[in-house]
Amino acid sequence: MQNQIEQILINKFIVKEKQNRYLKFLSKENTRRKFTKELYHFSDFNWKLFRKIPGSENERETITSKLKGKKNVSSCYIISDDSKFDGKIFSVEYAITNVVGIEGTILIFGDAEIVYYEGEQRHNRYINA
Repeated sequence: MQNQIEQILINKFIVKEKQNRYLKFLSKENTRRKFTKELYHFSDFNWKLFRKIPGSENERETITSKLKGKKNVSSCYIISDDSKFDGKIFSVEYAITNVVGIEGTILIFGDAEIVYYEGEQRHNRYINA
């Protein structure tokens, strides 16, 4: 069964023409890796909904600051090429401390109120605007 948080992420933040493809990938364990492997160089977000976090800006502080206005956000769902974290839910604090910095990873806070993406290249970090 498709994870509801993943559905929200795809429907809200991925370009329309790729949504069905990625929903299918994520719905089955044997095709999930096709999606997670693309996360290092992911290009199918609707980038108008994100802002790049410049190298001079601390990503942990940026996420924490954005979360301050979201009192009901207490968990973080992770999609990652790192199988230690992929498909798991962690506390906000744990995710910020231990998962931010891992390339090929999307952190989804709450019901996708805040989404953080980290790609492979240096300073390839984005947060929804």
